[in-house]
Amino acid sequence: MIAIIGAMDIEISNFKSMMSDVEEVEVAGITYYKGILCDKEVLLLKSGIGKVNAAISTTIAIEKFGAKKIIFTGVAGGANPEYNIGDIVISKDLIEHDFDTSDLDGDELTILVKGYDKNYYPADEFLVNLAKISANSVITENAVYIDTIATGDQFVGQNDKVKAIHNKFNAGAIEMEGASVAHVALMYKVPFVIIRSLSDKADSDALVDFPKFVSKAAENSTKIVVEMLKNIN
Repeated sequence: MIAIIGAMDIEISNFKSMMSDVEEVEVAGITYYKGILCDKEVLLLKSGIGKVNAAISTTIAIEKFGAKKIIFTGVAGGANPEYNIGDIVISKDLIEHDFDTSDLDGDELTILVKGYDKNYYPADEFLVNLAKISANSVITENAVYIDTIATGDQFVGQNDKVKAIHNKFNAGAIEMEGASVAHVALMYKVPFVIIRSLSDKADSDALVDFPKFVSKAAENSTKIVVEMLKNIN
């Protein structure tokens, strides 16, 4: 069972239209679509926006439906100023940029996932490589990067804020769900990868760019995941 997760309807609607033998199951207000896509058994769901929604839906996907691999896909804001709208960022690792206990423990780091010595959550190497190969084969007009993705419970649309996040965490993209999915997946030891197509540059133009480019960005993400499914075991 491969779980495909997006935060918004536009990020999963293309997949839903392509699936066969679909069964809908609602748990905790989240609709899970079990079915077949590219001859693979998949579980498709819209997590909802934000870290808590993403963590809850991922936990249910693993606990109740037995997801063995997780692909979170959708759109994000670009954090690296050299990246352009439409470019693809595949997770090397992820960081919760709004997690900060420095006022409590100073320079010491509170480790969030047992067994890891830092809070950059590494994605599964096989899935990352498969995502890169798949992206390079279906994305012809934009660049593909493997980079750090920063997650926080805020839509970033300010030049100074995106610059600060990029400088502090060396992040290539900023979004609102990926690191919490990674957090849960690592705790359950389930392989995962996060794939983001940039819909904006998380700057002062983000509120204008996001609605303009979100559909195309979501379409690019869909192409990559479908290509992955064709080649995954």
